[in-house]
Amino acid sequence: AGQRKFNFDPNSDTSDIPQNIKPFLKKGLLQIVRFNKLKECIDHVHALGIKVVGVEIDETSVDVENTRDCFCGDTAFMMGNEGQGMNEKQMSLCDGFVKISQYGGGTASLNVSVAAGIILHRFYAWEQSQSRHQNKEELSKP
Repeated sequence: AGQRKFNFDPNSDTSDIPQNIKPFLKKGLLQIVRFNKLKECIDHVHALGIKVVGVEIDETSVDVENTRDCFCGDTAFMMGNEGQGMNEKQMSLCDGFVKISQYGGGTASLNVSVAAGIILHRFYAWEQSQSRHQNKEELSKP
């Protein structure tokens, strides 16, 4: 899903793919899959066993600092735009929501790249803690 104007041909001189990614595509270690509709993309992600979590302030959102409750296995994150957040269609395709708590009386809004960085950092920290926990269990087995 995304704009068709992007050129994802790794052999093209006008490709929009970053140079450091092209070798992985050429060797078949990475694949870019395009979808005409967001729903098709979500169905594909679900078929791979990946949960889709929206980053949105919603009454069902779990605070990203509460990593035990908001992360569970392989996850794809869907970000809303900086002005209006996620639309109803996007939200209807998500399996759950996380939010970044903000304090004060101002507008609860972050730059989308800053929000994505916070979410991905918390997810990485959660995943690392899960790996350490599993390693400890393996070491304690007789």
